[in-house]
Amino acid sequence: MISKREVQLSLYGVWRLLLRDPKGVEWLDDSHEGFWKSFFCAVLVLPGYVLLLAFSPTPYYEDAGIMRIFMVEGSAYVIGWAAWPLLVSYAAPVIDREEKFIRYIVAYNWSAAIQIGIYVAIMLLRFSGVVPEGMLGLISFASLIILLWYQWFIAKIGLDITGSLPIAFVGAEFLLGQIIRAVSFNLMHG
Repeated sequence: MISKREVQLSLYGVWRLLLRDPKGVEWLDDSHEGFWKSFFCAVLVLPGYVLLLAFSPTPYYEDAGIMRIFMVEGSAYVIGWAAWPLLVSYAAPVIDREEKFIRYIVAYNWSAAIQIGIYVAIMLLRFSGVVPEGMLGLISFASLIILLWYQWFIAKIGLDITGSLPIAFVGAEFLLGQIIRAVSFNLMHG
């Protein structure tokens, strides 16, 4: 079981990484036990994820029953949390970074809390009506750029890689996410 203090330290570590502090990884537990505990973040961010799905502005769920939504989205969520670490477990030895795998995945997993927080904040801005639609689009785009940069920084620091490798990791992770979304969309409407 993970303690409240471990969660707080992990969230502080990934917050420091967002602020471009490479020492943020020092706040993360990169032991084998810490690796498994980092998946607790999936539980932590689940309410935000459900909110984002529930208030999605697209007609994504039209004509889909509640059981189908639950099954497809639940499966996509679990696959999303498992697929990238599994792929990286194969990629890390290829680039001679097997010893950095756990550190990277721990940072990557806990960073989901920061990311979901940003997305929920944008959703709240949209529903508040305080921000004009055009400005909201700009904020959303800027947030996407910041989060892609954040993932680049986590790959760079977590795996201790440079050059185009962090970009390749971000691109591959983004592509994997799009594939999971496309499959779940097809299952929702299939």
